[in-house]
Amino acid sequence: MTVRIAWLRCGFGLAVAAALLAVSCHGPGSGGSDTAARDGVPTWEVRFSHVLSTGSELHLMAERFRDLMDERTGGRFRVVIYPSGQLGGERVAFEQIQVGAVHMAISGTPVLSGWVPEAQIFDLPFLFETRDHGLAVMNGAFGDWWRDLLLERTGVRSLGFLDYGFRHVYNKRRPVEAPEDLAGLKLRVLQNATYLAAYSALGVQATPMNYGEVYSALQQGVIDGGEANAIGFVSSRLYEVAKFYSFTSITYNPITLLVNEPFYQALPRDIRETVDRSAAEALAYQSEVARQMELDAIEQMRASGVELSRPDPRPFAPAVRPHIWDELADRLPDGDALIARLVAEAERAVVRGVGPAGMPEAEAVMEPEAPTGSRK
Repeated sequence: MTVRIAWLRCGFGLAVAAALLAVSCHGPGSGGSDTAARDGVPTWEVRFSHVLSTGSELHLMAERFRDLMDERTGGRFRVVIYPSGQLGGERVAFEQIQVGAVHMAISGTPVLSGWVPEAQIFDLPFLFETRDHGLAVMNGAFGDWWRDLLLERTGVRSLGFLDYGFRHVYNKRRPVEAPEDLAGLKLRVLQNATYLAAYSALGVQATPMNYGEVYSALQQGVIDGGEANAIGFVSSRLYEVAKFYSFTSITYNPITLLVNEPFYQALPRDIRETVDRSAAEALAYQSEVARQMELDAIEQMRASGVELSRPDPRPFAPAVRPHIWDELADRLPDGDALIARLVAEAERAVVRGVGPAGMPEAEAVMEPEAPTGSRK
């Protein structure tokens, strides 16, 4: 049965990829990438996939990138956005971008750890203190190291990181105020070994599931809840079916903007530079709007009758640290050294002044500080 399910999932991804490739003369992997000519001037139609709704900050970033590219190329670089997992979940989207059926996508490092296992170090529970802290590390030398590794291993380029923040627990049964409140909850958790281990250690029935299936699974009682940031919870209308949201701050979730490397390299130099500049500006815009959207999301939750809680993270930490940290170190080549490097970089970011002092208003109001430091 397991083999059959795996085959069906793979078949779905390949079928979508084949269908998308069939509608164009050239896939991005060929270097042509839907290239046409208008009055003798090359034009490109670019497929951009992501799994969140059109009300999400991820979609606003995609729209800003689309508009900047349209304006700066005089309509020659046309981005068509496929939101809400229309082309499949994040894993399927990444397979599509690798084979050239999709040109660009947004995905999280927890999903991409299926291709680059070292990415799981970013998933270590209670690693970062605030979202500013995590973003500073991802936008520094360690994030650049991971981006190079992704490109080398998969042929997919990361253009930078979005400002998503922490994933918090929501559910339809009870508020989470202490570790024992998590015991027995069946939560949708990202299909990632470190996430699954961390939540299982906290007593959760950790259940991987495509994001697009979460709402109906909550409605039908297949799951009790899941984990997401406040904006994702509201933009996907999960507050309609889950009335408890707790700022647990267990995991920080790096999200990255991706582009197919053969397509990117086949672009003329001026267009590549325009892609880089527009991506950087769209990512900065996303970070700006995400902070206000988080505040708005919290107000929307309150107005919709969602009970908000902000548990002290300190009682949660012993269930996962150093146990889960040690397990990951054992799974990765030179895992201890790799985690030590990341912790050192995180500590340097705090010294530079990025940490609790950089906490945005939504986190200052609703989120406690999460413990950080070494595995010891």
